[in-house]
Amino acid sequence: MKKTILATAILLAGAANAAEVYNDDTTTISLGGSFRGHVVVADSDNVKFEDAGSRFDIKAAKELDNGLKAFGQMEIKYSGSKGDTLYINNAFVGLSHDVYGTVELGKQMGLNDDAFVYDFSYEHGNIYNEDNALFGSDSEDQLKYTKAFGGASVVVSIMDQDTYAIGGTYEVAGLSLVASYNIANDRVVTTETEVLSIVGTNVVKTQVGTSVKTDNSTYAVGVSYALDSLTLGAVYTASEVGDADNSAYGLGANYALGQASVYVMFDATSSDTKADERTELVIGADYEIVKDVKAYAEFGSTNPESGSSDEALYLGGRVYF
Repeated sequence: MKKTILATAILLAGAANAAEVYNDDTTTISLGGSFRGHVVVADSDNVKFEDAGSRFDIKAAKELDNGLKAFGQMEIKYSGSKGDTLYINNAFVGLSHDVYGTVELGKQMGLNDDAFVYDFSYEHGNIYNEDNALFGSDSEDQLKYTKAFGGASVVVSIMDQDTYAIGGTYEVAGLSLVASYNIANDRVVTTETEVLSIVGTNVVKTQVGTSVKTDNSTYAVGVSYALDSLTLGAVYTASEVGDADNSAYGLGANYALGQASVYVMFDATSSDTKADERTELVIGADYEIVKDVKAYAEFGSTNPESGSSDEALYLGGRVYF
């Protein structure tokens, strides 16, 4: 799971895993990222060996006068599903002040992504609107302002004249709360209908797309609690896409055992559109071989309201740098 507020904090403080390649006391530049691969076993006749979203990023920060800092970041990610391509996953610039907060401009995830604190998985856990262009909660160009107040923060994002988000976080004594609310008006929704036609003596199936504009909204509330080696997380989210109502919840637990950890997750969606309803169970374990080198095994079972269930075992590894 991604953590956008945490990522910004790491950028301002200095990247945790990244290698610093330049530092002249006022300006720092660092490179980082991760190499990722996995084996996907659906059954004995369906085994895939794939890259799992390897990426690299460059981060820069410059100290200005009077407690002001300028910074920027670009992350480039690999996608095999898009035809062996590299694409920009996020790219933004910003200004940060010790008193007045942080302003960021560019392509990035919004606060909605941070609300899904139950998600301990490497491969699963994306329930409906965690990363969804219908609500502007995917990686989008936006102007975002964050202001911290001790253990709390307020976040406001504007994607365009019809799309914006507001939310906040609060942390105290191992308890973390995250809430976000997105409004995305005049979003284009495309639905496909199968049309049969006769060409000669053959029946040809064609998918015909129909696009309509809808006014959409969503909110998400997440809570997590960490006690020694155990971390528990839960999230509830609800949304409207035009006249259709949707909701989902997720529960998760992670237990650390030295260099290893085990985790379990369950989530379920409910929707006026029955095709979107499903439940998902994920069980996994990981092991940090050495610092920044991890191996994991993860089993996921997804059961949709309509259609057949989907089960797969993922065996993967990541090298962070």
